[in-house]
Amino acid sequence: MAINLTKGQSIVLSKSEFDLSRLTVALGWDVAKAKTNLFGRSSGANFDLDSYALLLGENGKLKNYKEDVIYYSHLESKDKTVIHSGDNLTGAGEGDDEQIFVKLSSLPAEYHKIILGVNIYDAPARKQHFGMVENAYVRAVDAAGKEIARYRLSSDPSYEGKVNMLMGEVYRESGEWKFKALGNPLAEDLNGVVSSFMR
Repeated sequence: MAINLTKGQSIVLSKSEFDLSRLTVALGWDVAKAKTNLFGRSSGANFDLDSYALLLGENGKLKNYKEDVIYYSHLESKDKTVIHSGDNLTGAGEGDDEQIFVKLSSLPAEYHKIILGVNIYDAPARKQHFGMVENAYVRAVDAAGKEIARYRLSSDPSYEGKVNMLMGEVYRESGEWKFKALGNPLAEDLNGVVSSFMR
């Protein structure tokens, strides 16, 4: 049975219990329905949420942002140990909206942490923020399809005005891989988040 994590909680990804040859980190979300006028026309633009992964070194920083940021426009790491499932433009429908696959057993030793986040595309122009997003979650699934853990974001006033969300992280510690729920809302877009991990 999967563990339901709370913000800041982490678990060990046990090799004896799970098949970690390929870890799937899946993200999902729904958006609040746009208000309609008297003629049934929507008053808001569609949401386009984009998941991403940042591959960080031992110092918690990106070594090469062109290679180590995995998102809709750069779907694979250079050694193909981290692969993005591709862009889901609407988040419509049941289940996962986007997935990121990680081959933990063959991930190069230079990487110690993978940050997993979701960015609202073109949020300022569309006047959108995470206070308008519902049912967001991140879950970890092993190679056999067994769900390891899930973290679900609930509505929070701190999400108002925020256009980016660090959902979780996978990291090495004392020879083990761990998964941690983050749920950190940010005002910066993806470029701003990437820059913050380069300083």
